Amino acid sequence: MRLAADAAHEFGGIEIDRGRPLSFRLDGRRIAGFAGDTVLSAALATGIDTFGTLASQPLGLGERLAPLIRIGQSEPLPMERTPALDGAAFTSIGRRRRFGPPHSLRHVVGALADPPWLRAAPEETRTVELLVIGGGVAGLAAADAAAAAGRSVLLVERRPWLGGGARYFGAVGDDETPDAVVERLSRQLADRPAATLLTRAELFAISGNTAVLHQVDTTGPAPRGRVIAVVAQRMVLATGAQQRLPVFPGNRLPAVSRAIDAYHLAKRYGVVRGASAVVATQGNHAYRLALRLHDAGVALRRIVDTRINPQSRFIDFAKASGLTLASGQIPLAAGRDRFVFAPVAGSGASASFEAAELVVAGGWQPELTLWMRAGGGVRWDADRSALLAQGHVEHLALAGAAAGYRSLRACVASGRAAQAALFGEAPEPIEDVEAGTHLETPDAPTPIAPAGDMPAFLDSGPTLALRPVPGPAPEPAHGTHALGLGDVAASVELGLIAAADAGAIAEERGSPGNDLQASDWRPLAAPIAAPDLPPYLRKRYGDDPRRLHLVVDGKRRFPIGALVYAVTATRRPENAVGSIVEAAPVGGIALVTKAAAKLDRFIVETDAGSSPARIGRD
Repeated sequence: MRLAADAAHEFGGIEIDRGRPLSFRLDGRRIAGFAGDTVLSAALATGIDTFGTLASQPLGLGERLAPLIRIGQSEPLPMERTPALDGAAFTSIGRRRRFGPPHSLRHVVGALADPPWLRAAPEETRTVELLVIGGGVAGLAAADAAAAAGRSVLLVERRPWLGGGARYFGAVGDDETPDAVVERLSRQLADRPAATLLTRAELFAISGNTAVLHQVDTTGPAPRGRVIAVVAQRMVLATGAQQRLPVFPGNRLPAVSRAIDAYHLAKRYGVVRGASAVVATQGNHAYRLALRLHDAGVALRRIVDTRINPQSRFIDFAKASGLTLASGQIPLAAGRDRFVFAPVAGSGASASFEAAELVVAGGWQPELTLWMRAGGGVRWDADRSALLAQGHVEHLALAGAAAGYRSLRACVASGRAAQAALFGEAPEPIEDVEAGTHLETPDAPTPIAPAGDMPAFLDSGPTLALRPVPGPAPEPAHGTHALGLGDVAASVELGLIAAADAGAIAEERGSPGNDLQASDWRPLAAPIAAPDLPPYLRKRYGDDPRRLHLVVDGKRRFPIGALVYAVTATRRPENAVGSIVEAAPVGGIALVTKAAAKLDRFIVETDAGSSPARIGRD
């Protein structure tokens, strides 16, 4: 639903123009929106909040899980980065159920696939002195400082707007507000002749001095996608941090939202998932969001904190506003419109609250996926309950929340310092302190509830990794081929992964990402004569098997005998499409069926666990 155009704190939507209404069709359904909407934000405003079902449970639609869409037979585009277009007829891509509730897109989750642009050849190549990935305050500061020094700069931001997550946290003391910082840096950058800015542009591959991105180009009569390669002397990764999803049964239902997502939807597009909400948090800043939702007209049923009697300026403001607070409780289970909480101590009665939406807050995990793809390492930090960067990557630097900084002032300073260090200049000192926060209760770790009857996901991303439960192993509901950093972090806290192993597992099980060329290249996919095969493999993979070199990164090797699966297949021996038959310096040589040789992503099952794999480039 839409909040009022004049809602408090600009929660009427600063991206949309209510004076320019539009409408389009999505899978045949009429969607009303405004200029400035994305296809996703307009669909959510209309009440379409469900991607489909998984394990018989509805799965929420949102920025981190939305289907690809297209107009007619045009190329696929990301729903969250594509602008709403008046009169267009969009179709979501994927296998869909014929019938379902009107608020659902009815997609079959097991049919998810990688976006096609991950394997497409770039249509153009740009050369710059500095590439900045991420348009938050750290990225803006890095780009502005480099451009002011006369260096050619390209800044890419995946969202349609700039500023990242800084506005969610608000100002501290007498410091410059996040809005003012973003406006000032954006204005300065726009006046720099050496700077170029690309929004709706997601960088997905990085190797050495080359990176590849996909942008939704809105300059023509209809949006279109284009793949661009960038050759840069230096790169700054200012990719921010992802808010962790508390782990509890039902945590991916359509009625459940991360606090950062709820903030951006309301602030940017004036959209909330219902007229009432419960906010569940382990930290202080979600109180600020709750206050703004309340002021904007959302009925706040309760603010529930995992900490016992926490202290914060935001908590004092919430009490003064008459909001009802509860402490020492964690989310136990979610339903469509009822949410159950239990005491953190494990004793005492549970409590339930009715509302249209449950807004949940967890800790923060630096977004280091591209850092790992570039060759950087990560390690588990128990004090931060997060995976942090380690190691060095030539010609590349981290900045802002991705580098572990927390305060607005430190994130801005780290952006300037990162580009300075890359070009051999003395970086300025960085002080990462928020005034007054020493008097407040620190944030608690991301809440984790006991296992229940409904699925509980480890994180909010597209991997859809489920929390293991006691009993027979369930059928995999989704053919995921990678674990996200949030999945690994939750696995450490659940005791599923040793803290000492978390970094290596994140690096090995993360998505293979250095494919910088089109995927029509197929190494070693030649017929294998039957006499050349061991007797036990003859006919195992058909009459016409193929040999492929499979890799996951630049160091891991697959043992001979490991089974190879398609990413959507159930991991049972009878479903294997191949096996590793020969050692290689990295990865391994696999014998696969003729049909499997047409794939470009696989799962290799080893004694150490499952690993994603792709075709190597010999």
